[in-house]
Amino acid sequence: MKNTIIYNHLQNLINAFLIIGLSITIVGYAQESIVDPSPVVLPGHRYDLPATLITASEIEEQKQQMLINEDLDVPMAMVKMGGGSDIYQVGVSLVTRQKGQANTNYAVHDDVSEVYYVVEGKGRISVGGTIEDWERRPISVWNGPGSRGTISNGAIDMTIEKGDVLIIPAGTPHKWILSEELTSYVVVRGDPDAVTPLIDFDPTEFVAPEL
Repeated sequence: MKNTIIYNHLQNLINAFLIIGLSITIVGYAQESIVDPSPVVLPGHRYDLPATLITASEIEEQKQQMLINEDLDVPMAMVKMGGGSDIYQVGVSLVTRQKGQANTNYAVHDDVSEVYYVVEGKGRISVGGTIEDWERRPISVWNGPGSRGTISNGAIDMTIEKGDVLIIPAGTPHKWILSEELTSYVVVRGDPDAVTPLIDFDPTEFVAPEL
């Protein structure tokens, strides 16, 4: 009797393992059989755009030349982003700020977002809030149409330094408060509506004004 009970338990365990194994096999097969029905090449999309490399040595060379020329913001590349838009473009510029340099106005870009990567140095920047005294400013070849003002209620002051990344969405006020030392940072500007006319730019033609 005892042997019969043990046998039945073993048989039940074996059956349970077989059922679990079969279930796993079925689920795995079902997952493998789910295929994205989209075409391999989506209509209206670009699949032929080249990659763009900007080396550390090129950034350093650009920075040294900017220091000689006392430039603030000079573009290094402007490329199409591809995907389903033939308009969307992204620009890469280098910004240098001498020790003690500060801006009077907050800048607001209507359409262009920015990502800062700090290459060297340290400084303070104010971001966010709502501009109290804003006015429209001239259209910029770097960041398109936008506004400016001297007061932003609710803005947050922060320090950025070497290695930091700061993302500033379009429409967000931002102002460079002060460079605590010589500071340089790469700016990647996303331009979904191609409002910055630098797609065929010559870097030697553009010297950014003080903001």
